[in-house]
Amino acid sequence: MASTIEGFDHLSPSWNDSTLWDAYERMLSAGPAIYSPLHGGYWIISRYSDVKAALRDHETFSSASGHRIPMVDGMSSIPIDYDPPLHSHYRSLLTRALTPDSIRDLQPWLTSMISEVLASFHQSGGGDAVADVALSIPLRVLTKIVGFSPATVARFRELTEDIWRHGTAESQLRGRAALVEAVDRDIDEHRARRPDDYLTWLLDAEVDGRPIDIGEIHSVLLTLAVAGHETTLNSVGTLLYLLASNSSLQERLRTDPGVAPLYVEEMLRLRTPAQMFARRTTREVDVGGITIPEGSWVLLLNAAANRDFRQFEHPNEFDIHRSARGHLAFGWGIHQCVGSALARSELRILLETLCQYPPITLAADPTFTAIEAGTHFGLRKLPLSFADSAPRS
Repeated sequence: MASTIEGFDHLSPSWNDSTLWDAYERMLSAGPAIYSPLHGGYWIISRYSDVKAALRDHETFSSASGHRIPMVDGMSSIPIDYDPPLHSHYRSLLTRALTPDSIRDLQPWLTSMISEVLASFHQSGGGDAVADVALSIPLRVLTKIVGFSPATVARFRELTEDIWRHGTAESQLRGRAALVEAVDRDIDEHRARRPDDYLTWLLDAEVDGRPIDIGEIHSVLLTLAVAGHETTLNSVGTLLYLLASNSSLQERLRTDPGVAPLYVEEMLRLRTPAQMFARRTTREVDVGGITIPEGSWVLLLNAAANRDFRQFEHPNEFDIHRSARGHLAFGWGIHQCVGSALARSELRILLETLCQYPPITLAADPTFTAIEAGTHFGLRKLPLSFADSAPRS
């Protein structure tokens, strides 16, 4: 028999770093599928094996109705809110900007850019690492890989926060319209000047044998603008928070920067930046002996699955020696994050470069977000300072 839970509302502004992880632990123990009567009613799946199975079974757990609960008409995103075969066509539009070759060629630029960001942060004696480091890095990357102007990307965070601030359909649609207006300036500039970059390529792209229309162009660019900065923003902030909060963890990294990829994977597992995604069932489906009816909304808790004791020993501990590579922070199956390789490169280079500077410490208490847009979790403010010494040569 399915459990019913009324105390967990993924859209509640009350979630914070002190309460969220305990809520996931309770749900992991409550059952394989839990019903919530909120937001019109939906099922919650949190256990690793069940979440992974649902992510792999896109035919049963469809994305075509949207990836958020509740989903607002007019807020669909390419390619995450589509099923095959259209999903495959749409996904290819984004992978064009993030090919393995392009990410490999980007490494020297990423190293130089991240070095510049950290040098400036150190010269200032620290400050709010969310605004000065975690946000700066992905916004500069978007300018580089897409062709957005610096003036346009400077507005992305503010406009994205405006979308989710009030949680109403009206505010989301109004915020989306403001983002469209911002990227339209870059579209007009690219049509006039035709620079050799991804955005110009997108204007001439085809999908399923036909030219892409302006609505599809907007959706692709907004996916890159929002998802392209929000997840990396939260990942960078979380990594810096973990290091600043644990001197031994930081010293281990500084002793051997070669372990940086292990830090990245364990952070993604332990404090998953994109916490959950919705699906809708196309048929009646059994999850751990519980029947979920056809047409039901389902919330897949990737972040809880990454803390499932059935999959990860001592799941609430940060342990770089575990095998965390199978985590679900980037999803699984056909909707696995198209920018995962780029994100891993940014985070690895950040950690390696940080080792050239004095240790970081918390200068004041950090401020955490709630679960923004029912998906994203991270830090809003992270006051950091450096130990008083010069950068290493």
